[in-house]
Amino acid sequence: MKQTYIYCLKKLREFRKNLKIDKDIKRGKLYFTWIKDKTEKIANEKDENYIYKNIVKYSLRNFKIDDFSYKKANKVLKKVIDNNYILKKNYRIFNNPKISFDDTMLIMRKLLLKRGNVVWIDFGFNIGNEFGGMHPAVILG
Repeated sequence: MKQTYIYCLKKLREFRKNLKIDKDIKRGKLYFTWIKDKTEKIANEKDENYIYKNIVKYSLRNFKIDDFSYKKANKVLKKVIDNNYILKKNYRIFNNPKISFDDTMLIMRKLLLKRGNVVWIDFGFNIGNEFGGMHPAVILG
């Protein structure tokens, strides 16, 4: 393990030294960002709250609930929405970063992850012409 780690550091230093022109520097920044993100994801795999924290941090913060969706919600869901969102111009905006795990999962199942909704997904690092990075995606199922 230690030898592999030292070898990787050596190769990364060589790679960084060879970044001379703007195109290579941009490519290098993308690569190092990918390494950082991938390392964080692997380190957080064992954290049971990792997905929950990211849903609260990224998804709920950017998800607005319109009047139509609110009116269709059952009493339990309306109570959860009322406790965690504030009403601004016909939309409910997320307002509680300390939302409970159960409330988060209820909102995700009943509102956010519904057929036809558009969500942002991290497609990871691209190879060739593949998608890479954050892109909108439509939920089909």
